[in-house]
Amino acid sequence: MKESLWSKFSEMISTDDKENKSSLANGILLFFTLVTVFVIPICPIQYLEFLFTCSVTGIVVFSVLSLKQNHKFMRSFAVFSLMVIWSSYFVDTTFFRLGFRFINFFFFLYLVFSLIKQISSISTVTFKVIVDSVTGYLLLGFAFSLIVTAISLTIPGAYSTSINGDLETKIIEPIQNNIYYTFMTFTTTGYGDIVPVHPLSKSLSVLIGVSGQLYVAIIISMLVGKYASDKKAE
Repeated sequence: MKESLWSKFSEMISTDDKENKSSLANGILLFFTLVTVFVIPICPIQYLEFLFTCSVTGIVVFSVLSLKQNHKFMRSFAVFSLMVIWSSYFVDTTFFRLGFRFINFFFFLYLVFSLIKQISSISTVTFKVIVDSVTGYLLLGFAFSLIVTAISLTIPGAYSTSINGDLETKIIEPIQNNIYYTFMTFTTTGYGDIVPVHPLSKSLSVLIGVSGQLYVAIIISMLVGKYASDKKAE
């Protein structure tokens, strides 16, 4: 049977081997995630939206390729997410902006759970497991930043901010601000320059903070357990 274009592409970028079980797709996924979270927010404002859209596209494409079980539902969800992402870029309306945030929030949430499941299925701690763990942590925080933006768009004044650019609208729409606020909450740092004041934004901040701590606790317990099992087997 003739291979599909997707199968050929997956095979082309895959570098799995039986010893370290690492994959180029997982590395590229981490790269796009790091760029989205740390590099895109400091890019010039005139290129910000385009670069952000491209980096999120890279995350969606390589997230599917990095999973062992990239079944039909995952691929279909990814294609739908890409359509919404680029529709939001070319048709700059509140409807598409909200659709982009909500749909991709659920996509990234599903991806994080898939990565955790993939990590738990591997018996030993490998470099691939470490990469997947870091990627999952960053993607979970980034996913919450999409919901923060959605709430800020639908409920003006949900966040009180001392950042000068947002004093008039009270909307945390700029990419720099929503990613910054989310990760400060996710890591329970909380500098206080952006504060949730609406009941919904307050409830979300609690969920973000608890989720960040739970993720670290779950992943560390998994990694320690696998490492201890390896040492015991030796």
